[in-house]
Amino acid sequence: MAINDLVDEILEQSMHKGRFTLSELLHYSSIHSMTGMGVSRDGTHAFFLIFSRGEPDGAIFVDEKGTLFGDSAVLHLGVGEKFDLYQVALPVAEALVSRCRIFEKSHLKRNGRLDIPIIGTPSRQRVGVLCLTVYVGQAPLAGAYVSIRKGKLVITSDVTDSGGRVCFRLLNGRYMCVVSDRAGERTRCIIEFHESQVETRVDIGGTEDESR
Repeated sequence: MAINDLVDEILEQSMHKGRFTLSELLHYSSIHSMTGMGVSRDGTHAFFLIFSRGEPDGAIFVDEKGTLFGDSAVLHLGVGEKFDLYQVALPVAEALVSRCRIFEKSHLKRNGRLDIPIIGTPSRQRVGVLCLTVYVGQAPLAGAYVSIRKGKLVITSDVTDSGGRVCFRLLNGRYMCVVSDRAGERTRCIIEFHESQVETRVDIGGTEDESR
């Protein structure tokens, strides 16, 4: 049975609890110790987030290319997803989680997101080129190590050239950019990358503990 058909069969026997953004969904499920499923669907993909006793323990992402489970699915969670939450029997939720368990929950629960500056504006996901120029004050910084991350996962990394510039080919989306200078000091920001090619400036000038 296809995943979408299986989910539809489960939802027919489940109670709808409301419609939420991701942050609202995580908060509501936590305070109510919810066992259930958050469902986000549009014309191109479907995302299912499975909760067991308030914890987001499983994830499934489905599009025309196939199905991803667990941590791989969470990495495809788009900006602005809205979820319909359904209460699901615990044995059903646990059976689903056994096939799509999330091991790295920091992909979902990113601490300190509101303290991080956001660059760019949201749109539809596609492949593009992101070029960053790193500055200290008014001077471009050569030799800085730049990593692009989703949660704790490093997607790609490189070192800035003599002009302080570095480019990456990425799927459009929301990424954490971490810049380390030669002294080992780190600066981070969130990049909203939604065009075929983006040129943006990253200013560094202080030390920030990435784990904060």
